[in-house]
Amino acid sequence: MKVLKNSLIVSFILALTLTSCDKGGDPNPGGTNTQKFAGDWHVIALEPDGATPAFGGDYVLFSSYNAASNDENFWLDDHDNWMEIKSKVQATDFSNLLFSGQPNEAELYAGGTVTVTNGKILKNAAHSFGGHVVDSLYFEAEFDWDPGTVYKFAGHRRTGFIEDEL
Repeated sequence: MKVLKNSLIVSFILALTLTSCDKGGDPNPGGTNTQKFAGDWHVIALEPDGATPAFGGDYVLFSSYNAASNDENFWLDDHDNWMEIKSKVQATDFSNLLFSGQPNEAELYAGGTVTVTNGKILKNAAHSFGGHVVDSLYFEAEFDWDPGTVYKFAGHRRTGFIEDEL
């Protein structure tokens, strides 16, 4: 009886280890429509002159990521830092990586609106803080809390290397 019990236990364990959890299907689910726009970025907000940091600010971490709709929409998000911008924008030219937002699009952190224009990602057009060649990000934004003033946002892709962190 003891041998039968042990044999059943060993057989059960062996059956569990040999059974795969794979349910089949495509192991590569693919990407999203706006995956070329997605990433983390070190971005600085500049005054309209394009040179002076807005309100004396410095670089902050931004993210751009796809919207749930998986169409031309994606999010620009500064994680509630500095200029408080989280707004949906649209890819206007997928091959040249151009984007803009709708006029007076909802801005989710401050509860106001923002108009994003002239957005672009330039491949290998910038250098990280550590000197690595990376993509560049640029866009302009006009907020409802400062109508008529168009701030310029410029930055580069985050690499994740220690020497490139703020």
